[in-house]
Order: sequence, then structure tokens, then C-alpha cells
Amino acid sequence: MLRRVLAYCPLLLLVPGIAPVADMSGQIGFYGPVSTHVKAGDPAPDVSFTKMLSAPGGAVWNPGDLTGKVSILVFSPNASGNPQIVQLWNKLVDGFSDKPVQFLWINGEKESTLLPFWSEHPIKGWVFHDPDGKTGNAYGLEQPSTIFIGTDGKILGFGFGGIPPQASEVTAALEGRITTTRPTQATMQAFLASQRVMLNAEPFPMPRANDYKPKFPPSETVHIVSSQNPESKGNFSAEDYRVLRYYTLREAISDAYDVSAIRVVLPPALETDRHYDFSLLLPQAAEREKIKALMQQGIEDYFHVVSRQEVRAQDVYVLTAVQGHRPPLIQPAAGQETPLGGFSAGGIDIAGDASGALAMKPQNLSDVRRISFTGSIPEFVQMLESQLDRPVIDETQWKEPGAIRVDTGPPNSLSVVERLRNQAGIEISPAQRNVEVVVFTPR
Repeated sequence: MLRRVLAYCPLLLLVPGIAPVADMSGQIGFYGPVSTHVKAGDPAPDVSFTKMLSAPGGAVWNPGDLTGKVSILVFSPNASGNPQIVQLWNKLVDGFSDKPVQFLWINGEKESTLLPFWSEHPIKGWVFHDPDGKTGNAYGLEQPSTIFIGTDGKILGFGFGGIPPQASEVTAALEGRITTTRPTQATMQAFLASQRVMLNAEPFPMPRANDYKPKFPPSETVHIVSSQNPESKGNFSAEDYRVLRYYTLREAISDAYDVSAIRVVLPPALETDRHYDFSLLLPQAAEREKIKALMQQGIEDYFHVVSRQEVRAQDVYVLTAVQGHRPPLIQPAAGQETPLGGFSAGGIDIAGDASGALAMKPQNLSDVRRISFTGSIPEFVQMLESQLDRPVIDETQWKEPGAIRVDTGPPNSLSVVERLRNQAGIEISPAQRNVEVVVFTPR
């Protein structure tokens, strides 16, 4: 059993030049006030567009064409400046060219930036220009999404990720293995055995500042209560509040102190798997540093501990560059400051335990089956350290600006360490180094 851990997720919530729209009730969306609410099982609304930019084999789109094949719709408010996303999308389309599935890209970008980009980076499949957002509005989208539609023209579900969707999701749609019923702890084993793929039953709403705002009276007191709901997990904030839901103490410390969780040293009595909700609601807006300081003080008061920074000799993983190799750099597109428009993404596949449970504890490097990542070297180190069982130290001495792309590929006869060395020129090995840690002791 494999577990994919996403350390950095590209969000399509804030797109340069495109702002969400709010109606009088406060409901917002990229495509105007939301008046339609569709869900899995409903007939899929047809595609609206002002111009068809691409069609497989020069075909013409007709009403009713969302039947007879599985359809994958993605909504992209801004394609220019993201050639890597287009490459991944085109690879996905090519990979299913012999299957009964069609891929539709709905784009709302201004022609003045879209068409010059389009001429250099053509997008495969069906591509429709819908600058008025009529299709997104018909599906009741508050933010761009991926929609899976069955051969009967009914919605199978809404994807969790960005563009493009995972090939495994497309395969599951073709094989009838999509579900929108969330497994519980009691049904998790059966869910895993069925090889079903989970999608959302409804479009994701646009986050609103007050959705997660605490209901108790404002003060500078951090409220900490035990939490039993894994599905509530998340962190939410605005200028006057901070909420961490279903966090372990170690995770909360990592967030409040800006330190990797693996660099936190706790008293044995606090090394537990208990989860908590941490909430702070202030009388007025405050700077981030003040909110952090209040969260730190609240944690130390509640758990009766004090903190200090130390430098300790510890077991670590060290990244070095294979002699003669240069980093697998990605250069920014024209007119773009960063190679990926300001986000990074990555994950690691880890073998599950014998029971099939999806363990979330730090993992030994020997348990890692695959590493995939796109972003900067510091972000790569941060991603690894967030999942592995010891700190990760960068000694590559790669100083070039820009992002790297790493993908060790699926498991084979070589270890992930050997594949990382051969494919990316990065050596990762155990060692000992002096490491800064945050130590908590009882008061």
C-alpha cells in the first residue's frame, strides 16, 4: 500500500489579473454569483464558449457531446506563464489517446496574453475560450476545478487537485472505480481493498475569511481542546484569528515556532498521538509575529512547558551533488519571475504498514518508494524533512537561481537513493551534523 504525501500544493485561488466576484449574500466565485448548485449524479451542463481553440482531428463540438465517453473538464483562468502545466496536460492526453475519454480545457484568460502563449505552447484535446465564465457558472464553481463526467453525461465527481488530474483518477473513471462516499475508520480497509478513487461530490467552495473564525469572545487567550475529528484537520487564519484543527502538539509547535517538526524535542510524557484544536481570536487585527508569539505562549501555558533553542549533534540526512552533475533546473518563462508562477509541488510515496493503515509518522529513507518534486532546493529540503525521520541538511552547494524538477520514477530494482543519484545528480545519505532544535522541558 502506498501513501502519497503532498508537501506543497499549487492552489488556483489567487490568479494575477483575475479577482473573485461577491454577490449580495457574500457568496463569491471566479465566475460570478453562484446560483446553480450541481453535484455528483446530476446531468452535466453543456460547454459554453466564444471560441474553440483546439479540437481533436478538427472535430466540431455539438450539444450532447458530453456523452458516450468519459469526459475530463479542467477550468484554467490563466494558462500563459505555465508551460510546465501544459506539458503535463499534453502528456496526460497522449497517454489516453486510445481510450474512450476526452479532455476539455476551459480557459478564461484575455486573448492578448493567451493567444501569443498558445502559439508557442499548443494545448491538446478540446480547448475552449470562455472569458465570460459561463461554463464555470453553469457548474456552480466558486473556484477553478476538475470535473469528471461519465459516459451517460452525468457528473462522477469533482477533483481534489489542480491541473492536470492524476492519470490514476482518469483510469478509475474509465473503470467505474470512482466514489464520492468518504470512508470511515471502520470502512477504510474495505475502501482500500476495492481500489476505488475518492472524488468530491460537490464543487469546492471559495474559502471565506469568517468560515473558520472562532465563535468565543475575543481575547489574547489561546483556546486548546482535545479533537477527535480527523476530517476537520486544517489551519486557518486572518488578521485577527488563527485556528489549527486536529493538530498534534508537535505539529502545532512546528507551525507556531516556524520549525520543522522533526527538530522539536518534547518531554516523554507529551510524546503522544493525541490531537487538539488550537484557536486564537483577537479583539483587533495584529501582525503575524504577535499572533505567533501568543500561540507560543498559549501552548507553553497549557502544557506547562518552557522552550529554548539548542544546537545538538544528531543523525541527519545530507544532500550532496554528484560530482560533475548540475541541478535539473527549470528556467522561468518569458515575463515570469519564477519558473512555476510562484508555487511548488511535490510528494513522496511511502510503503504502508502490514495492516494497510496509512501511517503518518516520520518515515525512514529506506521506506520511501518514490520522490517527485518541483520547486527550489530549500523547498525540496523542507519537503523531505517534513516527512522523514531526521533533519535534512543541504550541502549540494548549488547556488543557481530557479527551480529543480525531481522524479525518481516508480519503484524498480534500484533503491530510491540510487534513482535520485542517477536521475537528478543528488546524493542523499545518513550522517551526523550539529542541528538547531527547539527543546521543551516541564516547568
